Amino acid sequence: MNVGLVGIGRMGEVLAKKLAGHVDLWLFDRDSARTKALANELDVSVAASLSDIAKLGTVILAVPDREVISCIKEFNQINQPLTVINVATNVAQRVLNEAAASHIKCIGVKLVAHAGEMALGLEPVIIVNERPPELVEAAAEIFKPVGKVVIGRADIVSSINITAAQAALTAAVQIEENLQLQGITDEVIIKSAIRQVAAGILKAYANNDLGPFARDVVQALKTKLRN
Repeated sequence: MNVGLVGIGRMGEVLAKKLAGHVDLWLFDRDSARTKALANELDVSVAASLSDIAKLGTVILAVPDREVISCIKEFNQINQPLTVINVATNVAQRVLNEAAASHIKCIGVKLVAHAGEMALGLEPVIIVNERPPELVEAAAEIFKPVGKVVIGRADIVSSINITAAQAALTAAVQIEENLQLQGITDEVIIKSAIRQVAAGILKAYANNDLGPFARDVVQALKTKLRN
């Protein structure tokens, strides 16, 4: 199956590496030198333009939110039936549908994930939007090599990722400021506390692998939140 991937930023590059070998992958990005280098590394093809990549029939948009609609508008001008799979978290299915011409079919496929963690080998959860139903099966099949595929309302990923990101960043800033208040100002130590201790405990919590001390802390926090 021929699949085009537009955008090889952090997420796009990870997706390219996951998809290469599972589909006949073509890449397109404005940074042509970087695109050619990645294509050579993965032994996949390069498209010269959005018009060329549209000829494949199926295109994944792994571009920033603000560029998704610009790409769709350009596809609208091409007399070519096309399925567009959008992975940008904050572009809703309704927005895709409103932007696309009649010969363009769009579906959201969104990742509860962090590109850096995926690059380390962690498997994300991928929510394939339940509508339009005729695109669900093909989109799910394409993304099987990437992670655990779930069918549902893909737009909820925006709320999930924002909630997680805000909580994590709040914790990181609080750790930094609290350590500084204790007179600990060495940036290397502070970053290690965030990267090793805090992030490690979060992963252990997600994996149900907390030690006794951390489990006691969790119980105390849950009790406090309930009261």
